[in-house]
Amino acid sequence: RASRVARRDVQGSVNMDVASGQSSGRIVAELTEATKSFGEKTVIRNFSGTILRGDKVGLLGPNGAGKTTLLKLILGELEPDSGKIRRGTNLQVAYFDQMRDKLDLDATLEDFISPGSEWIEIGSQKKHVKSYLSDFLFSPARANSPVRSLSGGERNRLLLARLFARPANVLVLDEPTNSL
Repeated sequence: RASRVARRDVQGSVNMDVASGQSSGRIVAELTEATKSFGEKTVIRNFSGTILRGDKVGLLGPNGAGKTTLLKLILGELEPDSGKIRRGTNLQVAYFDQMRDKLDLDATLEDFISPGSEWIEIGSQKKHVKSYLSDFLFSPARANSPVRSLSGGERNRLLLARLFARPANVLVLDEPTNSL
């Protein structure tokens, strides 16, 4: 318990370099009167909009308003009941899901970030995985700890570290500050 309290008080700077993927087409997604329902409940109604390469888009609204559903429509994880969605070419999506179901609780932090290797490549730069983890405020001593030992906020940082280590040209963050 004392070590958890001490970890909460640790101050530091986070260094988040993102591995960039190949260049995408100009259009990321174009929605034309897209509608999505679940049973009797219409979550998205006649939504139209275009997202272009380089755009920064924020979705705001109360719980249950359809933000995640709209993201999944844009990404192609869901299809609209009516309307049309055109997705761009050469999209490499890095998706930070609010459900956080991609965690292997038995893996060490080091293996979770770079399975089978002590090195990780970010863009063209090769970096030791312990050094990379320190960019996300994990001490080298914690690199061999199991993921299950992390708090909710630490798990989010670990997921972000893994997400940023993979080449992408579209970054989607669904409630990234949960548990922080």
